Amino acid sequence: MKEIRIDDINNDIVIFAKDRAKRPMDKVISENEEEIIDEYNKDCPFCRGNEHYTPESRFKIEDENGWTVRSTDNKFPIVDKFQENIYGSHEVMIDTYRHNGNFYNMNEDEFYNMLLMYRDRYSNLIKDEKVQYVSIFKNYLRKAGASLNHPHSQIVSISIIPPDIERELYISKQYYIENKRYLYDDIINEEIREKDRVINNSERFLTVVPRSTKYTGEIRILFKKSIRFENTCNEDIKELSKILKNLFLNLFKVNGNSPFNIFIHSHPKNIKSDYFNVHIHIIPRQHSFGGFELGTGLYVSSIEPKEIADKIKF
Repeated sequence: MKEIRIDDINNDIVIFAKDRAKRPMDKVISENEEEIIDEYNKDCPFCRGNEHYTPESRFKIEDENGWTVRSTDNKFPIVDKFQENIYGSHEVMIDTYRHNGNFYNMNEDEFYNMLLMYRDRYSNLIKDEKVQYVSIFKNYLRKAGASLNHPHSQIVSISIIPPDIERELYISKQYYIENKRYLYDDIINEEIREKDRVINNSERFLTVVPRSTKYTGEIRILFKKSIRFENTCNEDIKELSKILKNLFLNLFKVNGNSPFNIFIHSHPKNIKSDYFNVHIHIIPRQHSFGGFELGTGLYVSSIEPKEIADKIKF
């Protein structure tokens, strides 16, 4: 069976072809990168005690042993404040002082402190009058684009609104104009009603495997309320911390120490928020695009979202 599916939030076209999962494949040895054992590495610039390797902290949370999370300027930034055509800032946010920490083994308190840092740096950077958008993202392991092993995320402020965000905003606004209802409300209500693709349904967030996505195995965490990221309260962050901890614990049981990317799609500055909800994309890096996808802009999937959701729901 073949069918066309459209991603509701960005209009990506996905051809669902379940029988392609039966294709004969040559055997390839593909091992995940080994987990790091040591809590401290004397040569790592992001380990606690090695602060001399990096610029001064922009933000940090401390306990009796020192800082637990900290953010510092990226020494090799994507953007800076010295160019006229693309202006911004680029910081590295160190998720945890533990060199051997990662999303698969971090506890709820570590996620909580990390998310507090996310909110603080986002709130700070979005205030710059020249900045139009702030991007928070994470690359885990070399296959996903990480250059250093120590767990870290990144935040980049820029003077333009990225095309992917422009497209999502346009689609959600047009949906409201045509239907007099909010797109994200309808997506959330439909997913809860159908249940099949839901990983977790909590008070403030819905975690799902979307019905159609160009990234096989993608997970999305949808904010149920249309609040700006900088306006999230501590209770929101506490709930999201619990979700991330349980989600990645289950992902590890299924996929092991596998690479992934995370990015948060949030509101640009001065954009009306009612028709757009903040959401988090979690992209596993176990599949690559082939010539058909790269040559046409059409994407192929052969795995039903329900099969993925059933393995990791909590």
